[in-house]
Amino acid sequence: MDSNYLPLWKALDAPLLSLEASHVELLSLLTLFLLTLVALVTPRTARQWVRHLVQVLSLAVFFYVVYSCLGVFGMIRNVMHGTTLIGSVFTEAFFWMSLPLAVIAFSITTGPYFCGWICPTGTFQEVAAILRERLVGLLPVRGPAPGRRPPVWVLILLGLVFAGFLGLVFWLGTTKRFYVEDSSLYWAACLVMLVFLVLTRAVDDEAIRALRAVSFAIIFTTSLLATAIISPVHFAFANVSDPASALTTLVLVVASLFIGRAWCRYVCPWGFVMGKLAKISRLRVQAVGACKACGTCERACRVGAVRAGQVRVDACQFCMACVDRCPQGSLEVVDTWRHDSRRSRESR
Repeated sequence: MDSNYLPLWKALDAPLLSLEASHVELLSLLTLFLLTLVALVTPRTARQWVRHLVQVLSLAVFFYVVYSCLGVFGMIRNVMHGTTLIGSVFTEAFFWMSLPLAVIAFSITTGPYFCGWICPTGTFQEVAAILRERLVGLLPVRGPAPGRRPPVWVLILLGLVFAGFLGLVFWLGTTKRFYVEDSSLYWAACLVMLVFLVLTRAVDDEAIRALRAVSFAIIFTTSLLATAIISPVHFAFANVSDPASALTTLVLVVASLFIGRAWCRYVCPWGFVMGKLAKISRLRVQAVGACKACGTCERACRVGAVRAGQVRVDACQFCMACVDRCPQGSLEVVDTWRHDSRRSRESR
């Protein structure tokens, strides 16, 4: 192999834009999805360990194998770019569309496993939250408790984070010219402000989740204009110097110390797509028994998708922590397609 193509940290150092090579990334992703299905036959006591194992394997795949920009922006952009190539360069169109479409297909036929088990952006946030819970145990990682404000020092700390972020952005602006693709920094700035507003009770946690639709509309529009905005974690997909992407990743990880998976909750455009697909997916977490209002499921959910024993489908990331920890067994993974077909036959 030519030394120019020896990898720095990737198994594949350059994107291979042909059907012959694109199967390497696609096969890796399909393997990860097949591993997630093990969750359906894994005992509750071991399921979260299996999930964490899949998350670790996913990080390895994304860092060492996947070269396509499968970030929260790239998934949308890749599909749209591949669509424009249909009819002219079919193999290249397949390369750009295959991975996002595989995620969509699995999300519909199984469930939103991608967000809760595979997505590296989500995994980074969860690692930060777990470390905070284990080592500090002070900040409201899963979200603000109803009717309570966090301590003043928490807000001051968040303000210092925001000030430090602005300082780094200013410093970067003096060392390099910013381009449109660096606009992920705007998402990072918005994320910090949204976390601050939620913690101070200036806005409602569930209400501002609608901003994910705005985020999706912006990425969709810029993709139509053939303008690429680089995702967080992009620096891990390519052997390039990408300080804007790295800084955005740092901010979303820090934000998750204050509110669990804050990026996923408020600004992730791909999360918006996954939330819509979850409403028609085959497998969903649903309440099947009487709830005793112990609050265990709510505390187990890091995205605030469970309230009073009921699961908000468009916010659920299918981690199944609520199912595993419910002492009454009131939450289960339900095959909604089979249930709906049975109900349809009974109504005839």
